[in-house]
Amino acid sequence: MLVVIGDLVADLIVLGGASLERGTDNPAEVRLTRGGSAANVAVAAAARHPVRFIGRVGDDTLGRTLVGELEAAGVDARVQRDGRTGLIVVLVDAVGERTMITDRGAAAELDAIDPDWMDGADWVHLPLYGFATPLSRKAVTDAATRAAARGARVSLDLSSVATLRELGAQHLRTLLADLRPDVVFANEDEARTAAALGITPGGVYVVKRGAEPVVVSADGESVEVAVDRVDDVRDSTGAGDAFAAGYIVAALAGAGPTESARAGSVLAMQALRRPGALSG
Repeated sequence: MLVVIGDLVADLIVLGGASLERGTDNPAEVRLTRGGSAANVAVAAAARHPVRFIGRVGDDTLGRTLVGELEAAGVDARVQRDGRTGLIVVLVDAVGERTMITDRGAAAELDAIDPDWMDGADWVHLPLYGFATPLSRKAVTDAATRAAARGARVSLDLSSVATLRELGAQHLRTLLADLRPDVVFANEDEARTAAALGITPGGVYVVKRGAEPVVVSADGESVEVAVDRVDDVRDSTGAGDAFAAGYIVAALAGAGPTESARAGSVLAMQALRRPGALSG
């Protein structure tokens, strides 16, 4: 069982909304979709491996709708409910790059996780967003370290330059020391920020570089894994999460890091061709 812990929120996708003229109408294509890095990974993996999502949503209609969508996609959803469900505004430019305005709402207040929810975990995936607040940081760390002590592998996605900077070098070092992740995912900007903070993850370090080859580092050696170019990019939202899902599912099936990175890149390409997160 792959267990993914983190955010389930709504994404308001604004295609063509990255360049706005102030004080007047700005026509754009607007879509409301399911979002949250952890939820995206869970859904992208669900058709390929048993998946459980753990997170927190508001006690509201939006939260119930989003949980229902996870369950419809084949995800075993275990959620705490309180407050209001988070919403992210995603402004997407002409080449598919995104700028996000985030209100994580209830997702930021994930509390202590029921130990039973971790039963059967053989891999635990953790986006960095879940460590942004002290309460959820403790909840996620405790759950992941308990699962690791029972033999589960752990992966960490560095997720966000802003979150890396907000946590800072000391918190990041403590986090890596506590979790000892088997795999760390980052995009090129996140890897550059981590390096500037003096952070060098151990285990397998997978750095995604857009259309350039993925760099997979392990045991002091680095290998480049070629990716196919996608010319019709609509939206990069969820592409990194799809990559993580593809990588993890391949690794759980016995693939090594290089082969797993290839599997991740294939799933990521599908996400790049559609607005919003991959639906499975």
